[in-house]
Amino acid sequence: MSMKRAVIFAVALGCAGVSEESPPAAQTPAVRPHPEEPKPEKSPPERCRVPSMNEVYAGILPPTADRNFFPADDCIAQKHDVIIVLGCPNLPDGKPSQCQIDRADIAIKVRDGGYADKFIVTGAAVHTPYVEADTLHDLLVARGVDASAIVREPQARHTDENIYYSSLIMKERGWRSAFAVSNHPGHFLMTGVCDSNCCVGLGRLTVVKLPNDGPMVAHYALYPWAEPVSESECAAIGGRVRGMCLNLERRNACKDRLRL
Repeated sequence: MSMKRAVIFAVALGCAGVSEESPPAAQTPAVRPHPEEPKPEKSPPERCRVPSMNEVYAGILPPTADRNFFPADDCIAQKHDVIIVLGCPNLPDGKPSQCQIDRADIAIKVRDGGYADKFIVTGAAVHTPYVEADTLHDLLVARGVDASAIVREPQARHTDENIYYSSLIMKERGWRSAFAVSNHPGHFLMTGVCDSNCCVGLGRLTVVKLPNDGPMVAHYALYPWAEPVSESECAAIGGRVRGMCLNLERRNACKDRLRL
């Protein structure tokens, strides 16, 4: 082929749209990230499972603080609605008793652990002319708690009434769960558990030990958000040998004979 014809042929090929470039490589489709599996929602603290009293207080011996409690699991160790600080008497001259100081300190420790930031202080003027709720209120304020975060309950004269009146406050404010505070686990084991669960009957109270060397407190959940206490549970913890549920007939806040 002459040089002239070769040029004409090459031009003709170009005009026909023939390209000497290599065809583009096939593109790999973009990999979409796999959607994360939805995490199961954690039950709110008032829906946490707690053992029955038959489990916690098995046997016939009186309960002790080193064995008759429930270690707070991840569900219970969530933020609750409120901390209930149970009252005890002032000194005769009106100054705070060591019992009151200890309970205020424990309440602050519970608050600082992130377990609640509101308070109910409960207690009337019992054994002295000084209202326990007022003294507890002042102790908490002195420890940096804003007064607006504290609700005073000045009528209760015994543990059953502490629980009863505090439960009414919780209902009024839409609160369902609480950590109740005392300065001695025996107060809950010998009195609080029975007064709450087998007398007042507005919720279930379970003695728990908070994580990370936290204090021993009582996890309290109102009905209907707690598992109802059965008659067999109350029967199991009764009896003078065990020392629980004594003198219930003298209580004023029991559901079947309210005398307040």
